Amino acid sequence: MTTYFDRLPVELLHMIFQFLSDCDVIWSFFYVSPYLDAVVNNYNYQKINFQSISKTRFDFVCNHLNLPRIISLTLSNDSKTPGQVELFFNRFKLQDFISLRVLTIISVTSEDINPILSDLPKLPHLTSLITECRSHQSLLLGQVLNQLKSLQHLSVSYGDIFDHNVALPLRNLKELNAGICNFLELRRLQMIVPALVSLKINLQANHQLQLFSDSDIWSSLQRLDLTLNHETTITFTEIQQLLYRFHKLTHLTLNVRGLAENLANGYLWETCSAIIRLRTFHFIIEFDNHPLIDQSELVDEIFRSFSTPFWLDVKKWYIFITTHGIYTTSCYDEQAFILPTFPPLSTSPDCNWFYSKTKRIQLDDNILLKNLNKFYNLEQLDLSDEHLLSSIDNINQFIHLRHLIIHENISNKILGDILLHNPHINHLTISQNNFNQLFPFKTIRYLHIQNTIKIKNRTQIKQLSRIFPSIRRLFMHVSSMRLIYRIINSFQHLDNGVFECQEKIQFMLPEWLKENTRLKHN
Repeated sequence: MTTYFDRLPVELLHMIFQFLSDCDVIWSFFYVSPYLDAVVNNYNYQKINFQSISKTRFDFVCNHLNLPRIISLTLSNDSKTPGQVELFFNRFKLQDFISLRVLTIISVTSEDINPILSDLPKLPHLTSLITECRSHQSLLLGQVLNQLKSLQHLSVSYGDIFDHNVALPLRNLKELNAGICNFLELRRLQMIVPALVSLKINLQANHQLQLFSDSDIWSSLQRLDLTLNHETTITFTEIQQLLYRFHKLTHLTLNVRGLAENLANGYLWETCSAIIRLRTFHFIIEFDNHPLIDQSELVDEIFRSFSTPFWLDVKKWYIFITTHGIYTTSCYDEQAFILPTFPPLSTSPDCNWFYSKTKRIQLDDNILLKNLNKFYNLEQLDLSDEHLLSSIDNINQFIHLRHLIIHENISNKILGDILLHNPHINHLTISQNNFNQLFPFKTIRYLHIQNTIKIKNRTQIKQLSRIFPSIRRLFMHVSSMRLIYRIINSFQHLDNGVFECQEKIQFMLPEWLKENTRLKHN
C-alpha cells in the first residue's frame, strides 16, 4: 500500500527519524509500506533503549534488530519491565553485538548478571558499562574488569566490587561512578583506578575525606560528584582541604550536611581558589533541625552572601533557600512534590527555573491556586479532594499533564469532565473501590490502584475492565493469586502487570499462567 511517506526522499525521512528513539523508528515505520521497510532497514539505528517499553513493542523491536549495528543497549528489570533481561538474553547472545560500546543494565539481580558479566570480554569495543546491582559475586566482576582493556566508563551501585581480584591498576578507566563506598573500599579504589578524570561517589563518613587529602592519586580529576552520608556533618574547612589538591577540577557537585552558619556563607566559598577555578558548581547543603525557621536575620545574611558579583555576574551560579537548606537552582528536584504557592527565596533574576522545572504538584485545601497556571511543564497532579478540580481554571492548559492521582472517591461527572477535556492524561492513580458510577475511559493506558484498596472478587475485575478497556499497564493489590489469571484474560491490551499479594506465590505460577490464560496465544 502506498502512503504519503512514500513520496518523501530518504534523506528527509532520516531527518525525521533523528527526532525519535531508535525503538520508536522500528515500531512506527516497519510494515507501513515496502518503501519504508527499505528505508528503515538501511537506516543506521544504533542505540536501543528498552527501558519502560511495553512487551508488545519489545517483541516487535527484537524481531527486527540488526545486532552488528548496535553500539548502545539498555535493558531493565524494574517494575515496569520485570524479567526483561532474562527474556532478552534467551533470544540473543551478547557476543553477537560485535559493535557494542555502551551496555546499561538496570535493576538486575546477581543471578541474572553473572552470565552477562562472563561474556563481556567478548565485546572488544565496549567502553562503557553501567549496572544497578549489588552483585554477591565480586570475584567474577573483578576478573572481568581485568580483561576489559577498552573500558573507559564504569557505573556500579556499591564499591565492594573492587574488594577482590582486580589486577592493579586499571589505567584505561577514566570515568567512574563508584556508588556507596566505605573506608576500605575507597582506599582500594584509589589503588585500582589511579587515572580517573571523572568520579561520582557516595561516602559513608567524613573521615574518609582524609584519604583524598593524604594522597596524590586522582590529582587529575576534572569532575567530582561527592555525596556524604547525611548522618554525618562536614565543615567548610574540610571541603576546602579536600579540594585544594585538585588543581584540574572544573566541575563539582556536592551533596552534604552541616551547620548553616558554617556552610551557608557565600563570602567564604568565593575565597576558595578551587571554587574560583570551577566552570560549574552544583550543591545541595542541608542543615540540622531546620535552623532557618524564624531566623529572618540569618536568612537575609545568607541571601546577601550569595548575591555578590562573583556569584551573580562572574559565575552566574544562583541559589535558593528553604528552611532546611540551600541549593543551587540546577539541583532543584523537578520530580519532588511541591505546594504551588510561591517560589522559594532565590538569587536568580527571575522565577522561570522554578516554574519550568516543576513537573509534579500536590494540592490540598490549604493551597492557593492562583499561581498554578504558571507551571507550564506540569506532568503529574496529586489531589486530596476532588472539589479542588473545580477550582482549577482551564486545567486543559497543561499540555504535558499525563498523570492524575486522586486520594478519595471521585464522582463520575468530575472525572469524566477532566478526561474529556484532557485526552493527553493517560495515567490514573485512584484510591476507591466503588466503580459502579464510572463509565468507560478509553484514554487511560496506565492504572495504579493504591494499596488501600484490595481487589477481592471477579465482579471488581469485570467492572475495572469495562471502565478501563485500553489498559496496558496495571498495578494493584489482589487478595488471592487465583484472581491474576482472570485479570490477564479480562484486560485484552495488558502488556505489564504488577500484583501484590500476601498469599504465597507458587513456584510454577508464571508457567501456569502462560498455559491457562491468553498468554498461551500471545
